[in-house]
Amino acid sequence: MTKELNDYYIIRALKKIYYYIFSIFVTAEYLLWNILSRKKKIQRIFATTGNISLINSLAIIKETGDFDKYEDTLIIDTGKGGREFIKKQLEIAELHNFKKNIVQTRINVAVQAVLNNHFKADEIYLLNHPFFIKKMTSLFPFAKIILIDEGAASLINYDSDKIKNLVKFKTHKYLDKIDFLGLNPNSNILFEPINIGNFKEIAQTLAEKYPINYENNSNDKYVLYCGIYWEVTGLDRQTFIDVQSEMLNSLLNVGYKILYKPHPRDNEFFGYDKRDDVQFIDSKFPIELYNLDVVAIVSISSTTSITPAHYWNIPCFSNVLPQAINNEDKASTKLNIVRHLVSEYSPNYKLLLDIDVKNQTKQKVKEQIAEIYGNYLKDKPLLSQNKLLSKYVRTLNV
Repeated sequence: MTKELNDYYIIRALKKIYYYIFSIFVTAEYLLWNILSRKKKIQRIFATTGNISLINSLAIIKETGDFDKYEDTLIIDTGKGGREFIKKQLEIAELHNFKKNIVQTRINVAVQAVLNNHFKADEIYLLNHPFFIKKMTSLFPFAKIILIDEGAASLINYDSDKIKNLVKFKTHKYLDKIDFLGLNPNSNILFEPINIGNFKEIAQTLAEKYPINYENNSNDKYVLYCGIYWEVTGLDRQTFIDVQSEMLNSLLNVGYKILYKPHPRDNEFFGYDKRDDVQFIDSKFPIELYNLDVVAIVSISSTTSITPAHYWNIPCFSNVLPQAINNEDKASTKLNIVRHLVSEYSPNYKLLLDIDVKNQTKQKVKEQIAEIYGNYLKDKPLLSQNKLLSKYVRTLNV
């Protein structure tokens, strides 16, 4: 695989140095612009990681309307995603007339704003993530902040209630259960739901334009496996490989067929792109766009074990190991919480192994899976009232 320029640490380090030197000038330009400009349009920045947070942004834009009233800039932090990932994000962005698209691989959105001398911001739609919040709010100290999410993992308090100019949090209440975790009782954050109809309309438009095609006979009982970076599973590499293999082989052995979809930003497939007994989905778009004809979705600890159930009522399962939740690496404390959240709000995939898959119709298998999933979830409390997770968070001292 050809390396991107930003894959080299020295390049990213130099750009960060540039940011620290010139961020003061961008902030000064921003302050002068606020004082001197005769604004004809409200300047909005949508600071995202692409994929779900970008689609949420498009849903919010659609809901807001009054397109002539705004001038919008999109900034994407791609994470590990390379050129192909960027290409797909820009194709998603074409659904709105952004004035400017700023996107570089593996570079924080605030650093990208400085590198591009972008200082105009009346409103910032900002991903609820600590690396986004701290830098963007210091760069644009008087801009109105509207938080957005990129899935259930964003519904954790990253000092969100301390943002000076926070107007509201536009988000989904996933499964009608996952509201927010760790909010100060005295907080007055306004939570406002994203119109799920707008999200699904955008998703269906993209799904029709970029379909996922796979061999699918009428009685095939497909389970969609959603991959995840092994580095964020809380497991060492070999344990991850073994767990993933055990999951997929056990599902195949009882009669399910497997669709394997890697994370959109991942380029390591562990040989599953070459196996004859697995259909590999090579798509850089998020799976949440697609209402696929599958009996269930599984992952190890990805939030795709939650979100497709919210959007499309597809039962979702996970396989979060105890050592992943109790990982002692202090740098991954927040990821420990996310993994715990996934394990709490999705049943373990091993329940799928108890079904007589080979001797029943797909419809019967679907009905049993739906019953298992519904029974598991029905008595789960709201995330904000989940005593198990709240107790766990307190043990982590975060």
